[in-house]
Amino acid sequence: MSAGGRPAAQPGVRVHGATHVGSVREANEDAMIVDPAHGLYAVFDGMGGAMAGDVASQKARDVVKEYVRARRSQMEPRAMIDAALNAASAAVHAEALSRRDRRGMGTTAVVALVLDPRRMLVGHVGDSRAYLLREGRLTQLTRDHTVVAELLAQNAISPEEAEVHAYRSVLSRNLGARPETRVDIAEIALQRGDRVLLCSDGLYGFTSTEAIQQLLGSTDAPEQVAKDLIEAALRGGGGDNVTVVVIEAGVATVPRTTQLVRTTGSISWWARRERFFEAARAAGLATNPICAVLSPGEAVEIVAGNFVEALFHDLEKATTVNVWTYAENLAHGWLDRGGGWAPLRLLLDILHHSCTQVVADVRRDDAELALIVEAAVTRELTVCEMAVGGVLGERLRAIEAELVKLYGERQAASEARRVDTGKPFLDQPTMPFLRKEATSEAASPEVRPVLDAALRAAMQRERDPAVHDLLTRLHGLACEAAPTAAVTVAARDLFGVRALEERAIAPLFDALDRARRALIGAIHSSQGGAATPVQVAALRQLALAAHRLAASISGLVVEAAQPGSDKLREAVKQTSALRGQVGKNEARLAELERKFATVYDPMAGKLVDPGSSWGGSR
Repeated sequence: MSAGGRPAAQPGVRVHGATHVGSVREANEDAMIVDPAHGLYAVFDGMGGAMAGDVASQKARDVVKEYVRARRSQMEPRAMIDAALNAASAAVHAEALSRRDRRGMGTTAVVALVLDPRRMLVGHVGDSRAYLLREGRLTQLTRDHTVVAELLAQNAISPEEAEVHAYRSVLSRNLGARPETRVDIAEIALQRGDRVLLCSDGLYGFTSTEAIQQLLGSTDAPEQVAKDLIEAALRGGGGDNVTVVVIEAGVATVPRTTQLVRTTGSISWWARRERFFEAARAAGLATNPICAVLSPGEAVEIVAGNFVEALFHDLEKATTVNVWTYAENLAHGWLDRGGGWAPLRLLLDILHHSCTQVVADVRRDDAELALIVEAAVTRELTVCEMAVGGVLGERLRAIEAELVKLYGERQAASEARRVDTGKPFLDQPTMPFLRKEATSEAASPEVRPVLDAALRAAMQRERDPAVHDLLTRLHGLACEAAPTAAVTVAARDLFGVRALEERAIAPLFDALDRARRALIGAIHSSQGGAATPVQVAALRQLALAAHRLAASISGLVVEAAQPGSDKLREAVKQTSALRGQVGKNEARLAELERKFATVYDPMAGKLVDPGSSWGGSR
């Protein structure tokens, strides 16, 4: 089911909303508002199940819609949104008290009020979310009102604990629990080409952030984007109702290269699919163990054909979500059957090789187009590798969790038998760079120019190529919302293959410190007085980037030192055993000396036994 379609009241603003019951639920407890005439858009996610969550969401929707329509030109916008949501909370609460079977019902709400093509208010209560996509970067505009989110904001629990916390889905605020509620409201400055997404947890709970970013970032119209987002949630399991509203603040100017890829590039790729199949056959695709249950023709048609089609659609839509989905499905399908890493690695290499043959074919006809297609295809292959790496990371985490569980059971059994199990097993992943951690926040549009200026100034002052490399990396980490995996990749590039000696490791940390100080000095030198809030924010971003990179490099040092540490630990253990044996030998020697030693007693004028009474004889 979908809604939308009337022209937006604001020139250039395009909107579309869609909702679906999902694959598990029998009823749709979500509701939405798509009202371009009043610039009002909202998503409501009812709760209560048998206690009428659908009634709660629809009641809140109707109250908010009528409240805004009646007062749109009479009230200050921020106060109006706050009052409308409080009126909805009071109405849902009164409805819940009026009937026994509706006690406890409530709903979340996320509301967007477009003031003009360049400004928007976003108000929310609960865990329905608003996202902003700007220049390909996805930012969450709202903070979930859940018990776990509140604890996380107060640093009472870690991100890892939040993921498995028993109360991670328990709301701390909603419409209907009380007659009044506390509403979070923020004003968003819009730019041409921005897209704002309102959604229920049925989307982000069953779709990766990467997929949401890729689909929102496609050049398709909001109608198609809303449809694709719903389909992504259904492919992810569809375990809840899912509702999305996509708001586009004007169509972004598409770069010429992107236009060429979407039109000429995608057509050129599709026209040469037989060249891809020919290269895949020659590289041994049909003999790969992953294709063992397929005939040679089926292997090319299914495995290679699906990749060619996925890449074509990504080129056509300027996205990477289709190749990402293809790679995830391929990795899950093979590994779930007990397959190993080597055939999967070989298949990825075959796909890469076949792509290079197609690009070479394009280059013979049009060198300029070949450069553009090659860049787009390289991006797709990188996404393919990342998707497979993500699946492997999930499996490693699952294996380590199982190891921790088994060790706990073994430890408990050993305690019962009073048996010492030896070396303790730490309840933490052995590969820390694979842990799911909260990503850093990207630099704001105001902070970015400060960081850019600092990079230029630092580059002019420093002459060491190693420091230049680190300056660029620190600047990138400070500007982007880089996930932990990206920081680890940067650290591994810098660490390389190094001997664990002071002269090998120290220069790397020294260069990192010089780069950090150069960027900080450049920001300070531009102040000319007290630091402004923007400069303080830039320094904070830079400090976090340096800390994350240094910590990741330190982790690699620890990793590389592990074999030596194990040998040292074994040597200490052997030394302790030898020391104990030496102690026993010394004790035995002292006993023998006492038994056979004699002393001269000058008073008795003879040798006496020291074990007898002084002066006695043997």
